[in-house]
Amino acid sequence: MLVLLVSACALPSPQQGGLPASGAALVGQEWVANQIAGVSTVLAPVPRLRWASAEQITGSGGCNAFAGRAVVSQGALQVGNLAATGRLCVALPQGGQEDRFFAVLESARTVRLVDGQLVLEDAAGQILARFAKP
Repeated sequence: MLVLLVSACALPSPQQGGLPASGAALVGQEWVANQIAGVSTVLAPVPRLRWASAEQITGSGGCNAFAGRAVVSQGALQVGNLAATGRLCVALPQGGQEDRFFAVLESARTVRLVDGQLVLEDAAGQILARFAKP
């Protein structure tokens, strides 16, 4: 019984959230944004994020498809080399939502799994975006 208590103490708290050891833990998972840069109202078409491999993300900013490198190590995140299609999306009612989404991806430094959501944070630990399963 003592072993169970010690093991339970080692688990991350719900507030702390789980830190994925690597991108391999996220492969194949798709996430839909429900908060971007502090804005909880995410307009359709909703940005999506998917770990295509241990070091590659793909998805949609809501208008343009994108792909890029995403390296995860014990929750630390490095996103780079993002490339997006060049569709003209000014007619969409998103008002810069896609630009904010791409900026959040590039400035995120930590990824956590908290209460069934994927959370991206900056270097200071501020939440940049939240994602839920579709």
